[in-house]
Amino acid sequence: MARLFGRRSVVVETRLWAVALACGILVGLVMAAMRKAIVAVELFGFGVEDERITTAVIGLHPGRVILIPIIGGIVVSLLLYLGMKLGIRGDPRMGGIRDVINARRHVLDKRGRTTPLEKMHMTVKDGIQTFLIAIVSLGSGASAGREGPAVHIGAVLSGFFAHRLKFTPAQIRALLGCGAAAAVASSFNAPLAGLLFAHEVIIGRYRISDIGPIAVASVSGALVTRLIFGNNAVFIPPDISNPPVTFFLGTPFMGLIAAGLAIVMIRAWLHAPDVGRMVAKAMHVPLYVLPPFAGLLMGMFALAFPQILGVGYEATASAIAGGYGAAFMLILAIAKIAATALCIGTRFGGGVFSSSIFVGAMIGGFFGALMAFLTGEGEAAQTFFTVVGMGAISGAVLGAPISTTLIVFELTRSYESAAAVLISVSLATVIVQAVEGGSIFQQQSRRT
Repeated sequence: MARLFGRRSVVVETRLWAVALACGILVGLVMAAMRKAIVAVELFGFGVEDERITTAVIGLHPGRVILIPIIGGIVVSLLLYLGMKLGIRGDPRMGGIRDVINARRHVLDKRGRTTPLEKMHMTVKDGIQTFLIAIVSLGSGASAGREGPAVHIGAVLSGFFAHRLKFTPAQIRALLGCGAAAAVASSFNAPLAGLLFAHEVIIGRYRISDIGPIAVASVSGALVTRLIFGNNAVFIPPDISNPPVTFFLGTPFMGLIAAGLAIVMIRAWLHAPDVGRMVAKAMHVPLYVLPPFAGLLMGMFALAFPQILGVGYEATASAIAGGYGAAFMLILAIAKIAATALCIGTRFGGGVFSSSIFVGAMIGGFFGALMAFLTGEGEAAQTFFTVVGMGAISGAVLGAPISTTLIVFELTRSYESAAAVLISVSLATVIVQAVEGGSIFQQQSRRT
């Protein structure tokens, strides 16, 4: 009898791992397709082929800079309207990480009741809408991130196979984590971060039985994008070797700053949809009409600060390389928070992952310039704290301190910088959890 049970367990686990591997490969391919499609839209709109949208916008005619986000907004409005007609959701918006968290919670709730994924905005048509809106929005300059849509699409794909193959609720939850892990890993070329993000944010706990399949999906997703885009990380690795001990004395203060700013960002982005709803009511128009108006404002905003357009990784990389002054980085951080709130509130597509990394890098660089003045270490301090701020603020906003620390480590290959991030992000996350009661995704899922 024990042998029979053991054989059955091996068969079940092998089946789960095989599906996890297939999902990881498929999600990696879909994420690669999404990145290429975003670049194609950017090429059409801004004439850029390598995601360096900031550099391209600087040389364009102002009328074109304003027009492209408006056109993108019109297309997004049409997609939202079409989604409502197809019964995708009542509140016109694209899918995101909140939907995946809700699906994980309700696949099997505490009372033992199950809810089909089709009733939680996790169907294939939901995923297709998210895919299309993300491409149009980010390609036309919406100030948001691609990781949120990527996680939703990845979880939709893995959930689809889980239902078709009649997996148990526990296995479905694990496969939702597989899709999310593969999406994050393929986006950042960081498989360890993808694995931990799935456990921290999506699953909400660590189970030995879940680690294996999620790891397989994360690694396979990252390998697919490495084969397509090469073995380079999202950002050029900075040279952080043997930082002075005085830098570590500043990490708790960076954590306090990160906590305060994360609270501001969470509140601004959490309430942005409510503000958008009030604006639509005041204008006597439906919500899905708002994206073109947001496109107009984004285009005008971009004339002064083109760095805020799109996911913002070019500007983030420039901050890491020490390409901006302290005052300008502070201005860019404020501008990015406002621009992302505008896009979220008006139902433009995208997530907050990239935006929180952008803001963290800018505030970290600002704090690093102050530390450079106090310690006399110059550019080394600014680079070091740019990386620390990037991990601390994004980790506190997303509720993912370990995975953001791993992203920094996989980016820099520096134990010292990862240790500094861990100190800052741990302090920031504890404060944010105490004040806000959860990350932005947790609060969004409660309000859904």
